[in-house]
Amino acid sequence: MAAAALAGVLLLALAAVAGADTDGGDAAALGNLYSSWNSPAQLTGWSAGGGDPCGAAWMGVSCVGSAVTSIKLSGMGLNGTLGYQLSNLLALKTMDLSSNNLHDSIPYQLPPNLAYLNLAGNNFSGNLPYSISNMVSLNYLKLVKCLETSLHFLN
Repeated sequence: MAAAALAGVLLLALAAVAGADTDGGDAAALGNLYSSWNSPAQLTGWSAGGGDPCGAAWMGVSCVGSAVTSIKLSGMGLNGTLGYQLSNLLALKTMDLSSNNLHDSIPYQLPPNLAYLNLAGNNFSGNLPYSISNMVSLNYLKLVKCLETSLHFLN
């Protein structure tokens, strides 16, 4: 009887761990983002070399199942760029990176299914990428005090 109970507990524990494994593309994109920010210590739980953002509860990251659905890191003192793998975040609906010190250009490779994007209060330069016009789910975009040059879409 005790062995059966122990086996049941182990099975539940294994199921919980297996269910927490973050999608590989999501984990790679967040690792790239973390590296692009020079691995800031204030982002508890984050790792550049893989990891499990959903199972390990990375700061500011929310998931549904194994998919990253939200990144909220407003005012965290982040310094760097947006990396080049954001388009791998296929289930991401909300991204709030406002009030940081992010710079360089906003990449063409943005998460394609975003509904909410707030990049206000950063130091981006260049043009708004044309890919934003293809983001059909996007219903909130805030770029106030964000771009150093005028806003217009690239062709």
